[in-house]
This record gives sequence, C-alpha cells and structure tokens, in this order.
Amino acid sequence: MEPHDILKSGMPLRLLSLALATVALVAAQNPSTTPDGDSSDTATAPPPLTCPAGAPVAAVDLRVRSLPNPDPLPFQTINHLSEGDTLLYNPVLRPHEKRPGEVALVMVPEKREAGKDALIVTQPRAAGTPQQWKIPRTISLAAFVYGAQGLSKKKVEGFLSQDDLLIAQLADYAAKTAQTEALVEALENTDSSAASVNAALSGFASQYGLAVQIDKTAPPAVQAQTLFATMNPQLATYNPLASSTAERVGQTASLATAAAALFFGSPIGLAAGGTAMLLDLRYIAFPGTQFRSSFAQPLAGDKGLNLCGQRTPAPPHTRVAYIWAVRIPNTRTPSIQIGPASYIPPGQKTSVPVQVADPEWKYLQRSRNWGLLNDKGQKTPVKVLKLGNQKALELDLGKSVAAGDYKLQGFWDWTAFDAEGLIHVRPLSTFQNVRLEPKSQDSLIAKAGKTPVTLVGTDFEFAEKVQLKKIGDEFATPQPVRFILPKGLREGPQTHMDVQVDTADLDAGNYEFLISQQDGKYHSVEFNVLPSPPRVDDLPILANTGLSTQHYVLKGARLDLISKLNAAGVKFDLGPANQDASERNLTVQLQAGLKPGAAVPVEEYVKNRSAPLILDDALQITGPLPVIASSKLSVPAGLEIALHTDEFPAGYTLNGMLDVRNMSSKSTLELACSGDPALHQLRPGEQTSKYSLQQLSQDQLFLSYDTSDLPAGCALQAIVSNGREGKSDPYTLAHIIRIP
Repeated sequence: MEPHDILKSGMPLRLLSLALATVALVAAQNPSTTPDGDSSDTATAPPPLTCPAGAPVAAVDLRVRSLPNPDPLPFQTINHLSEGDTLLYNPVLRPHEKRPGEVALVMVPEKREAGKDALIVTQPRAAGTPQQWKIPRTISLAAFVYGAQGLSKKKVEGFLSQDDLLIAQLADYAAKTAQTEALVEALENTDSSAASVNAALSGFASQYGLAVQIDKTAPPAVQAQTLFATMNPQLATYNPLASSTAERVGQTASLATAAAALFFGSPIGLAAGGTAMLLDLRYIAFPGTQFRSSFAQPLAGDKGLNLCGQRTPAPPHTRVAYIWAVRIPNTRTPSIQIGPASYIPPGQKTSVPVQVADPEWKYLQRSRNWGLLNDKGQKTPVKVLKLGNQKALELDLGKSVAAGDYKLQGFWDWTAFDAEGLIHVRPLSTFQNVRLEPKSQDSLIAKAGKTPVTLVGTDFEFAEKVQLKKIGDEFATPQPVRFILPKGLREGPQTHMDVQVDTADLDAGNYEFLISQQDGKYHSVEFNVLPSPPRVDDLPILANTGLSTQHYVLKGARLDLISKLNAAGVKFDLGPANQDASERNLTVQLQAGLKPGAAVPVEEYVKNRSAPLILDDALQITGPLPVIASSKLSVPAGLEIALHTDEFPAGYTLNGMLDVRNMSSKSTLELACSGDPALHQLRPGEQTSKYSLQQLSQDQLFLSYDTSDLPAGCALQAIVSNGREGKSDPYTLAHIIRIP
C-alpha cells in the first residue's frame, strides 16, 4: 500500500469553487491503446460504451472489501468506508485495449483529527492494472481521479488540498453528481415509471434550490420539459423530443442528453439559483493540468461503471484529468415502517409509502439486494427504487411473485434488515361483474346536476382513474370523473367505489364508466342516464265503489315511460299514450275490501328503473256515483195539442221532480242539450229569473226551468255531479218541441 499524503495547495479558492460548483455531466476523452496492440481479450467482450452527452472516459470496476465479509460491494453504493476496509480498482477493458495513464484517490475523513489534514490523497498508480487502497480512517467522501496522460501529484495537491469550504464544495459536487446520475439513468431507461422519473427530476432540481411543481402522472418528456424550462426560461419552448428544437440548443433528440447538457451548461447556459452554471472549464485552468467533472453510468450486469467526461481539446501543454466523487453516509442500518397503502399487484411498478428517519432516508437508495420473504422465509428478489419526493419506495415485482403477504428485506452493505409491516400482493381486478347499485342507477337523471353513485361487484382497491363516455357517439371523448375509495388507493380490499357524476350537461342515453388501474388498461361499466320521470298532473285518481270497471284519462308528460301501475286491492290497465305522451287512457278495477275515504299509494314502474316510484295517496276511494233514478214533469195546462210522455213544449217553464241516489253536499245539476256543452250548472237552493233548484230531501230535487231559449229538437239532459268524485250518467228529461 502506498503511504497517504496530506496535501495542500495555494490555488485561489474562488477558481476552485467555480470548478466544483459546475457538477458533473460532461463529454469525454476516448480510451487509447498501446502501440504494441496488447489485448485483454476475454471470451465475452463488454458492450460498446456510450454516454448521453460526450464520450466515455474509462470503464472501471470499483468495489469495497470489508473483513470478515468475503464479497466486495460496488463502491458507488457503499454506506460505510472505515479503517481497515480495502478499495479495489479494476480496469474494464475491451479487446485490444490498454488503459493508459494513472489513477488516484482523494478522501475526506469523517472526523478531523488533531495534527492531520482534512484531505487524504494517494500516490498515483498505473490505470491499466488492478489496484487496491487500504482505508486508513472512516471516510465521509471519496473521489476517484483518472488522468489518461498521467497524474502529477503536485498538481493533484494543488487542485484538491484546501480548507473546509473546499471540502464542502467537493461534497456538494458529489451530491449533484449523484442526482444527475439518477436522472440520466431514469431518462435513459425506457422502462422507467412516470413516478420514478418525477422523483429523479425533483431531486435534480432540489440541488439548485428550485421548487418545481412537476405532474408525476405526466409523460416523462413533459416532466423533463417542465424542469428544463424552469431552470432556464430560454428553454420554455424547448421540446426534448423535437430534433429541430434540439439542434437550436446543440443537443440530440434525447431526454437523457438534454439532462446531461443542461446540467453541464448547454450552449445557452443553465441559470440555477442565481448562479450561471456555464461549464466552460478553461476559466479555471490549472498550470499544466485541467480537471474536468465526470459522471458514472452502471454497466450491465453489475460489471462496473462507465465514466463519462468532456471531450473538448485541452489547451497546449495541458494535461486533462477527470474526477468523480461519491459521498459516504456512514449512517446506521435504516429502520423502515411500511405505510397503509401496502397492497400491490404483481407485474407492476408500485409506490409504497414508508416512514424513515431523514438521515437514513437521504441515502436509502444505496440499499441493495431487495427481496420479499414469505411466511416460510423463502426470498423472491424484487427491484426497489427510492422515490425521494414522495417518501415512498417503488417496488417492481415482475411477474414471479405470487399473491400473498410478505416481509420486505434489504441489505445495508453486508447487513440484512427487514421493514416493519407487510407487503400484500394481490391481483388486479378484472371488473367482469362491476355494476351500478340499482338505487344509484335510478338516481342518474339527465340535467339533474351532481349525483353520487356507487359501483359494486369487485375489489376496487387498485382503481386509479375513472372516466365517463357516451356510448354510440363517435365524437364523444372520455371525461374524468371524481371518485372515492372507502379506504384509499392500495389500502386493502374494497368492495365498492363512490363516483360523482354531473348530469347537468348529459342527455338521456347509454353511457359507460372507463375504470383503469395502474396497468393502464380500461374496463367498461355500462349504465344509463335516465330521462326525467313521468309527470302525472291529474292525481289523485278517484275510484268509486260499486262499479266494477272505471275509465280515466291520465294527463301530464312523458307518460309513455310508465310500464305498470300497482296498488293493493286494485287492478290497473294502461292504454297506449298519445303522440306527445301527454295523455294516456287508464282502466281501474276495484277489488273487495276498499272503502270510501281510503287513500291508496300507487307504485309507478318506469322503464329502465329497478324500483318503482311511490305515488303517495295517488288513488282515492270514493262512494258510489250519483244516479238519477227517475223524474216526473208537470205538463202545462190548456195545450191544444196532445204531447208524448217524453215531450215538452218550448217556451214554457219546465217543472219536475227528480229522484237522485248518492248525492253529496257538493252535488250540482248540469243541464244541456244532448251532445252539447252544459247550458247551466245549478246548485241546490239556487234561484234566478230563468231557473231554480231546490233539494226537498236526501234524494229528491225540484227543478223549475224556463225553456224559452232551448232550440226545437233539444233532448234536454240532466247530470248530477259530485265534483271529482264523479258524475251520474246523463238522464233525458224531455225532448223540446215547438207547437203552433
């Protein structure tokens, strides 16, 4: 092991601050080969190295070995780097590649010890062969330095040996690098969820003190555009997917490239927190060596890292060195409490809320080897991603996890830990038997306004979105509707879901709910928006006792929607409605047991409704109809012409006695010629110069009527009316004739 030197430099801190604040994504310098063409060819060569911006600097495998743990762990996810640990370096080489130059480590101890300086810098070593460094103290930050043209230790000292402010800047640089790496990885991965991209964008923005509201349900391209436009107003119209716009800012049509270029300071610059982050490192040149930031991308299969850096020509007589830094948290094993939304489906990426102390949460993404443990202790590996802006973990179960209850287990370096609480794996609903509750279906009336309804028939715990669409309308577009789950999303089985439908702008007809879960598939639930119910204006229906069959005419609106009427002790027979459904014939047959004065509720069954409408007191039972049983008329004296018994001479006063049954206190007598409207309506006790009507007893009326105005041939008829309770049949009193 090379001795560790405590190095210092007199370089102006202002220039160093600018260098370290520019954080991390640059393009790079190509690896080179030696003239002799020596090869480290293997049976399977690593894939070609690419960078979203710039070019590869070097592919390296950095791992940490800690006794007594036999398996080295990746350096970029290590949580403790303590005295006695060993950092292992291996160059990852392609066939015929020789790694030129030298590598070195720069380390910041967790605690400053008396008589020791703040930075530990190792002697440069050959980059083309495996190396290892013994860790002398607990380290809080480590930087890997690579110079393809070699490293001058003096110049490394000049760049890195500074006071506490420089250390803080180096730590800030490492944090920004980590956030950028997470963003680039999320944007480059086509399988990334919208939530994971949102978390990476929010973390990236937070490094510059930006509070950006990003819709986590929006497509990744829209989320990225929101962030980029906020960080620099000149990018407000920048579309990361439009090549023409990308050309204007000197970028390719790639979101990851856009993120990398913006992070470095694209040709139009990146304003962040009031500081211009233009990554033009010629302004911070160091005599003989120019240091450039680099960021890392993981190689497939956990085979190491691909370091990306800036590939612009260096000034004459100047070496280029690349620096990549990682913070070491040295925090305790995390304690995780799983939140209530812990029911998740297989085959999906699902966010699960957790409670974790802030110091542990900050670096929780460094946990590794996640898996689900069943009740037998068997472990199924799963992918877990920290969603920093949600205080949640995104679990990607794949399709290999069966339904059941599991413990979530991870590793913190070499130490296993279990989260408190269970992960409940449940299948997504098929929605095959979903329907509206009958009462809810009946309540959906066109133009009625906001109406709460309830869906039943399945487990709704995974429902994320509900839309409404009219069926059969090719121009209709689904509209979102509000819904409420009884417990909440992914908080356990829920057998119903409440939805609010605003029918104010909906016509009567067939509609469907489109319900989607996190798999994005829509499930249709058909229902009807009903027209307003029928309106009957001439209620109550009056039915007289003593008649087997009685006929009525219902009057109102939408009477054609009535499918049936029902009442105890009554039989209804509905005829067809007229053309505008404003009238409809009705026949009523009373059965035994109904007495006059009874008010009977009627059940009105309406088309497409499951339950009848109750029309209270819609049928009233009255007494029998009045009947004119007989009459006796007085014929004028002194007539020269003999009259038939049913004739009466016009111009004389008709006097007669009428025998009437079933009269009431409201009875009136209507007189008219047969087939004509009523001439007069007489009330008992009423008397004028033309007529008078007197009630002699309960069932006798005496009528006196001047026939002078009656036309010849008039069949004078009398009707006794009991108001709404009904009328008697017409009774012919006499035929009016003219005599000479």
